[in-house]
Amino acid sequence: MAAAVALTLDASLMPAFKFAGATPSLVGCLAAYVALHAERKRAWWGCWWLGLLQDFSSPMSVEGTITFVPGPFALGFLLGGALILAVRAEVMRRSMVAAAVATLGLLSMAGLVWTMVWTLRGWSTDAGWPWAGSGLGQLWQMFLVAAISAPVALPISWLLGRTFDHWGFPASRRRR
Repeated sequence: MAAAVALTLDASLMPAFKFAGATPSLVGCLAAYVALHAERKRAWWGCWWLGLLQDFSSPMSVEGTITFVPGPFALGFLLGGALILAVRAEVMRRSMVAAAVATLGLLSMAGLVWTMVWTLRGWSTDAGWPWAGSGLGQLWQMFLVAAISAPVALPISWLLGRTFDHWGFPASRRRR
């Protein structure tokens, strides 16, 4: 349900917060939150599914053809989740700042993978790329998305923290 709400708000509300052509990602905030708190296997699956949903909700126009390519965000969110899983034992998971930094890391990795996959696809199929300009320009744009999503993760993690007991995470008992 949280994924459906995040995808809907990403498509409808978040374009109002566009900055320099980049729109914050609530799905990225949710994936980082799941990677911080879920069991390892569930965190992997959660990040992968959220990335796949992001792929299907964001079609690309390549040379005038609308294309849904499942995989670039799914792989990027998966690797971004792995980045969070590698360091989450070292952070205070319930901290809103940790969620913001995790969102920055996850979306940076997802942007890197997304740009790399689309660049390789464009080279191998001669179909072109879904962006105008260079791949480095697009990579910068993806890092900008990560950078403006991190502050958005602060209130989102606070809101998700209010529902922590209902997520079924291993430490579902709130500490007071």
